[in-house]
Amino acid sequence: MKIGIDAKWFFEGPPSNRVVIRNLVEHILAQNKKDNFYVFLKKADKKKTFPYSYQNVKLVYVNTFTNALTNIFILPFYTRKFFLDVMLFQNFPSPFCKSVSINYIHDILYLDYPQYFTFLELIYLWPIKILTRRCDHVITISNSEKTRLIKHGFKSENKISVVYHGVNRKFRTKFSESECKRIKEKYDLPESFILYVGRLNHRKNISTLIKALNETDNMNLVIVGKTDNQHINIKKLVKTLDLKSRVIITGHLPDTEIPYLYAMAKFFCFPSYAEGFGLPPLEAMAVGTPVIVSNSTSLPEVCGDAAIYFNPESHFELKDKIIKINSDKNQYMELKQKGIERSKCFNWEDAAFKLNHVLHEVFNNNKT
Repeated sequence: MKIGIDAKWFFEGPPSNRVVIRNLVEHILAQNKKDNFYVFLKKADKKKTFPYSYQNVKLVYVNTFTNALTNIFILPFYTRKFFLDVMLFQNFPSPFCKSVSINYIHDILYLDYPQYFTFLELIYLWPIKILTRRCDHVITISNSEKTRLIKHGFKSENKISVVYHGVNRKFRTKFSESECKRIKEKYDLPESFILYVGRLNHRKNISTLIKALNETDNMNLVIVGKTDNQHINIKKLVKTLDLKSRVIITGHLPDTEIPYLYAMAKFFCFPSYAEGFGLPPLEAMAVGTPVIVSNSTSLPEVCGDAAIYFNPESHFELKDKIIKINSDKNQYMELKQKGIERSKCFNWEDAAFKLNHVLHEVFNNNKT
């Protein structure tokens, strides 16, 4: 079988989506040596080294505009050129694709939570529903998102498969004390701190976390991430609450350093209003750091009984949860162990295996 994979975000793209693409591509190529894979990358990345070399894998570098325009108008040319049997798209499948067309949808939160997206983003994302109705199958990342897709009429239940994300192996290793010390000194981190990792925008609800911190005594917060659209002025809020000595904003950090931040944190907090999956809490669990998350959308599905939950609308409730976990040693140790075990349920090997199974199953069903 000839399989095309839209991997244009492999080198550069939205941070969370890039993590997903890199891990899925790595493991599906390692697992499947029987099929022929055509991995589509941006032509601008041609000089970058693709880290996997297999005889059954061909790299195809394409001109890119927006992800939508490239998928709709450019990729179909290559599906016909290489006589592909299956094409796996990211978010925007093409109605001009002659291959079996599968759309990998990360989330459609913009439909239920439009207030967290800009007007231009909403316009850009609007065609996904129409295009998805014309493709053969959908893969999404949680049952929460599958329910949302069904509710909004993207596809019927039997045309949607759920493939959970995984936790990269680097989060399950031991972390050297010398490297932890180096990173701690590099970013001038406090001895004990709460950690947040993710985008810095309204949907992530970081303001509630900062307000909760303000209600505690002498606790510190480290915020790791890059500002994007619909961002909040975190520095202004920190200044208004007189928390400059207790809040460190590092900005975007290299992927190689983030596991050490998880390992050094006292606990991890993810106050997001809405998530399609929510990978950072699992990454924190994998290194043995207790987790506090909001009780919304996919987060209870992902974190199970291994996290403490709170209402994302209430910084007072979050404050109570922070104080409790910080003072209850028994619960703290119990959460550490539960988190490690819970994170083991999610790995990229299983995700790639299931994705490969779905590709074959959908192709066979459409062939007959």
